[in-house]
Amino acid sequence: MVPPVLPAVLMNTHVAGAEHSSFAVDNHGGAVAMVRHLVECGHRDIAFIAGPESNFEAHERLLGYRAALAELLPDSPEHVLQGDFTKESGWRAGNQIVALTQRPSAVFASNDMMAIGCLAALNEAGIVVPDEVALAGFDDIPISRYVNPPLTTVRGRITELGGLALERLASVIEEPSRSAPQHQTLRADLVMRQSTATTTPTPQGGNP
Repeated sequence: MVPPVLPAVLMNTHVAGAEHSSFAVDNHGGAVAMVRHLVECGHRDIAFIAGPESNFEAHERLLGYRAALAELLPDSPEHVLQGDFTKESGWRAGNQIVALTQRPSAVFASNDMMAIGCLAALNEAGIVVPDEVALAGFDDIPISRYVNPPLTTVRGRITELGGLALERLASVIEEPSRSAPQHQTLRADLVMRQSTATTTPTPQGGNP
């Protein structure tokens, strides 16, 4: 006897199939939009602080960074530093950037907590954001607007995502036999603040 399928709705996961509805933020598209913004600000050397390798959202954001770099800056090599979504890992990545002879002109962290940790490392080294290095994150957590300078980031519309998932789960519970699975990806919105430069940056660690 085949066991019954438990009512479930999947959120922000790569697991998708015929049995369960799934809802996700467009992590890939959000990362592409952020790299595009940094390129439009004049940056040509953009480093990326990646999240945990096993995390679906981190993986999609890394793929978005790489896709945007390949499209917009095909002659610029990628520069990926490993993080784990914590502020401490962003601080460590920031110190790696500080130690470089040729620093990137912009840093895009896979989440806001790592961006804030990186900001602390840059501040400790006397590197001014965004005048010397622009900085951006992802998630638009509440503290991101209160750091100095306020953090440019990507807003994932999590509240809307949760509401849709809850409505869908209620529908599946009420009428399981009449509820065909749905799959939806919500747009991620760019939130521009003062941590990214809007003019061509000054090259660091080398000749202009």
